[in-house]
Amino acid sequence: VILDSNKDYTGVRNLTISGELDAATLDISGDIDVDGTANLDVVDIDGAVDMASTLTLAGNADFNGNLDVAGTTVSAGKITADAGIDIDNINIDGTTIALSSGDLTIDVAGNIILDADTQGSGNGVLLKDDGTHYGSFFRSSSNLHIKAEASDQDMIFMGNDGGSEITVLTLDMSEAGA
Repeated sequence: VILDSNKDYTGVRNLTISGELDAATLDISGDIDVDGTANLDVVDIDGAVDMASTLTLAGNADFNGNLDVAGTTVSAGKITADAGIDIDNINIDGTTIALSSGDLTIDVAGNIILDADTQGSGNGVLLKDDGTHYGSFFRSSSNLHIKAEASDQDMIFMGNDGGSEITVLTLDMSEAGA
């Protein structure tokens, strides 16, 4: 088929173009099979996309729906998720990491560092159980403080003596630490 300018080719089933196609608009209602490289400035896809190979993006990608990836997603840059992110049963959102069930293990090859920039009683590393603040580790005047927060709450130091759990020291707060 030889193309004439400004002509409607409705009904043509197979069209081969060797060279460049320059069109203001192109409406294709069937499949597109690209064996080489397709350099596209803007792509608006209303249906599904089935990729048999790798998709490489040099710029930004905006998804207004869901993105379902069956394989591994590798990102060499930062991933931004302003509405939070769910990984298994862990949710990370803003300043909170929440685990919906079970235990959380932090296992590192190096050190675990807790670095709180506030000092003084009620600051530092706060220990809570279901939202109730029961203990703290903090620095004040360059001294390490370990504090039981509740009124008259004892501090109990325990150990293991030959397989038996023992209490080695109890500081009774209702008796001024005796």
